[in-house]
Amino acid sequence: MDYFSILELNREPFSNSPDPEFFFQSGQHQSCLQRLELALRLKRGLNVVIGDVGTGKTTLCRQLIRKFSDDPDIETHLILDPDFSSPVDLLQRVTSMFEGAEPTAEADPWQLKERIKQALFRKGVDEKKTVALIIDEGQKIPDSCLEPLREFLNYETNEHKLLQIAIFAQPEFEKTLTARPNFADRINLKHTLGPMGFRDTREMIRYRLRRSSDAGRRENLFTMAGLWAVYRATGGYPRKIVHLCHQCLLAVIIQNRSRAGWSLVRSCAKRATAAGRVFGLRPGLTALLVVLIVGGIAALPPIQALWLPERPSPARNTESSPPEARTASSSPTGGFPTAEPEAEKLPAAGSAPAPPAMIDQAAPAASATPAASAAPAAAATAAVDENTRPLSAATAGIGSTDATGGPPAFLGSVVLQNRETLWRLVGKVYGEYDPSYLRSIREANPQIRNPKKVEVGSTVRVPAIPASVEPSPGSSWWVRFDEKDLLEEAIEAYRRHPDAMPPIRILPYWQPSKGLAFSLLLKERFTDEAAARLEIERLKTASGIDAALVSGWAPETVFYANPYKGG
Repeated sequence: MDYFSILELNREPFSNSPDPEFFFQSGQHQSCLQRLELALRLKRGLNVVIGDVGTGKTTLCRQLIRKFSDDPDIETHLILDPDFSSPVDLLQRVTSMFEGAEPTAEADPWQLKERIKQALFRKGVDEKKTVALIIDEGQKIPDSCLEPLREFLNYETNEHKLLQIAIFAQPEFEKTLTARPNFADRINLKHTLGPMGFRDTREMIRYRLRRSSDAGRRENLFTMAGLWAVYRATGGYPRKIVHLCHQCLLAVIIQNRSRAGWSLVRSCAKRATAAGRVFGLRPGLTALLVVLIVGGIAALPPIQALWLPERPSPARNTESSPPEARTASSSPTGGFPTAEPEAEKLPAAGSAPAPPAMIDQAAPAASATPAASAAPAAAATAAVDENTRPLSAATAGIGSTDATGGPPAFLGSVVLQNRETLWRLVGKVYGEYDPSYLRSIREANPQIRNPKKVEVGSTVRVPAIPASVEPSPGSSWWVRFDEKDLLEEAIEAYRRHPDAMPPIRILPYWQPSKGLAFSLLLKERFTDEAAARLEIERLKTASGIDAALVSGWAPETVFYANPYKGG
């Protein structure tokens, strides 16, 4: 029985085959594909795409061929394994591709090159076609075979190259290019693929689920916290994402759950890693072992509890956390979380769903109290783990977003630029210069030995420290002109903010309905609505910015900077 049919999916959402139907155009993949297509159509010659294992090179390669499949003026040829035994072997393969027939074994290299040249002139000049040779696994190309490829690029007219070459290779191909400058000099386009960010990871998973279900109604089989757990476990590498999501959906069925949340994803990732390390199995066998183990455990109720994902322990070091964090924390020891958040919680029976953020409302932000800030953590004892609900009873509500998991352990990471210090980072993120925040950042980044001498380009992990928030008397209004999903995006927007504009601040916060967000607000807090609206009009007149008026946040909001002070 196919597991995807149990989840009301009409096809496999996380197949490990490079199916073009499931190609998700993340920002970098779309940019690479567009640049490649343009380079081939303009007949610019040699193009190279470098990417680590699992970054989507093969899928991108197939998508490129698919783009040209309906164009009669473009002829594509694909070499999947370029590990040729000799240059003659390469010449024979290319000759058979261009002529449609195998050359005789007696043909020498000069004859093969002449036949390739004649075929290219016939196709490119007489038939006005663009001939593209696409090579996957380019790092396997022997050094001796690079010279024939370089010679192919000499076949040209006065206007363009007759053969377009696109090589997809792993990073070790860089050494080959360095050792062959006469070949590297011919490169027209060189594009490097890296892992995806959280936003693209989230959208890729949801895109595959939409493509696999009727009208996309099963795209929320992962909670927001579950998506974040996938991203943290895979580092944003598409192949790892596909493998882990496949295992998670198997666990959803075997453990009779409705959705894949933080604890389920984390346990699947841990079991897969541990099984592969202990038993030395290949990824496919590791996944099978995980399924068999989880299935056997699910069939044994008396000992099943022994294998449930463990709850993270509370933070241990109270001295590393600011007083605000210790006030808002539900842990008696305080401090920012040193482990992953707990499993996703549903509101207690009879509670109403959380209201959306209030915009353009005149009501004061009464939610911003210490008790409200700590509500998600303090309600843990009265909440219900939504992953334990039977699948049959919860199928109708899988698409709901009223329970997306607990607050994060970290806000994200920041790459320091010139003249940026940890102390300035504290002010930007938490809104105030408190030494306890700096100590927390140092504890989260043990690689930083001297906080006064952090090199430019260093990556700093920023812990999520809940702030103790007490509303100021009377009403308050803020001017928000942007909001980001990722800390690095918010920091980048802060850096680009013109000095001539009014100063701004970053307000990190978390809500169950939307997860982690970073509002970019004017630094000034207004106690008069008319003055705030006047400032919005000034911004629009001076710079064309369409800002929004904010008067409060949803009651369950957890702040990581106090909106009533600092910034």
